[in-house]
Formats: sequence, C-alpha cells, structure tokens
Amino acid sequence: MALLVTDEAPSEDEPVYLSIRRVIAERIERGDYPAGLALPSENELADEFGCTRLTVRNAVGELVDRGLVRRIQGKGAFVVSLWDGAEAAGMGFREMIRAHDAEPSVRILSRSRRLAGPLFSDLFGVAPEDELYCVRRLNIVDGVPISIESALIPLSLFPDIEGVDVAVFSLYETYAMYGHEVVGTQEVLGLTELSARDAGLFRVRAGDPALTLDCVSYDGEGRAVEYVRALNLGDRGGYVYTY
Repeated sequence: MALLVTDEAPSEDEPVYLSIRRVIAERIERGDYPAGLALPSENELADEFGCTRLTVRNAVGELVDRGLVRRIQGKGAFVVSLWDGAEAAGMGFREMIRAHDAEPSVRILSRSRRLAGPLFSDLFGVAPEDELYCVRRLNIVDGVPISIESALIPLSLFPDIEGVDVAVFSLYETYAMYGHEVVGTQEVLGLTELSARDAGLFRVRAGDPALTLDCVSYDGEGRAVEYVRALNLGDRGGYVYTY
C-alpha cells in the first residue's frame, strides 16, 4: 500500500476529518508514529487539530478500515504499518487459534533484558555482551491456559520492541512489521515436570507432566530472530506432523 506524502498542513478544501486522516497517514509512512506503538489519544489529537474527539475518531476509523491502525478496547489505537499481515508466511499463536475459530488471549507474565552469552550470541549472530529482550507470557484459548512461553529476542534486530505491546500484536506480527517476517522454524519436542509456579498458572498440580517445545524462528535471510521455550499440557493441545 503506497501513500502520497504531501505537506502536513490541513487543507481548507477538504473536510476536517479527511485532513486529519491524511496527516496521520503521512506520519505513519514517515515513521513519526512507529509500527506497533499507540497513536496519541483522541484528546491529544483533538487538542492538536483544534477539533472534537468525534472528528478524530472518524479520521482514525478510516485508517482502521484501510488496515493502517488497529483499535484495542481499553488500550487505544495502534499503528499496524504498511506491512500487509495477510502476506506473512509465519503464523503465531493467535493467528493459529483464530484459524480454528477459537478466541485467543495473551497474559504477559514478565519482561526483562539479559546478555546473549556464548550460546545465544552464536544462535543470533550477535556479540556475547549484546542484550536480548526476554518476554514470558501465558497463552489462553477461550479462557483456558494452554501454554507458557519464554521468548528471547535480539535487541540489535528490534531496538524498539520494548515499546510494542505484545498483548496487542503477536511477536510474529511485530517481527514482520520491522522487516523480519518469519518464514521457517526449527522445533524440538521434549517432556518435563511442572514447577509449582508453572503448575499454578495452568491450574494443575506441581510435578504434573508437560510437553516442552524449543523453537527457533528464522527470517527470509535465514537469520534467527527468536528463541522460544514453551510448556504445554498434553490434554490441552498437541502437534501434528505431515510427511
């Protein structure tokens, strides 16, 4: 999708909401409003443009219809960018669940930074002292906890990812928006016993068995963009391989 970047000043020859829509779209294309981050609030935009919140809402609503912005109830409006999500080959948790007509949600358990160290510096092609972004989250389907995921992401590839609400955008969406669409994964299955902390999140007993999935995701250049270790209960999901 291509937008024509013109002078940002609102035009007197077009309705106010169209002028506001054009200005916001231009800022998105230039990167003034980065992909994955929230737009200013309706009140802030109304003050800037000297109009009502309803006028701003109409302008943003057209950007939602055009696929440049996503509204999340209780959170605001978020920039989706010019990337067309329908073209993504990689499919994350939420995309897969919606494809099966169920309702996914994600609860962020923790966010932090850590050094890559020798193991992950080799995997991601970064220096051992480079930092990784760590996200631990609980994946839920129709209100039932399905999996616990701990993801490591190289900040050298995604320096602004800490500002992205990964409860709004899936990590795969975020990687694609920043030019690293996932096109392949390498996965290893295993078994483990649940710790008391993880069992509490699943609402089961400590020591119960769980499946582990270690997954490395790669972009189109063959570069690793994410390492995830996931815990799954066998009676709440499984894996099917076709040969």
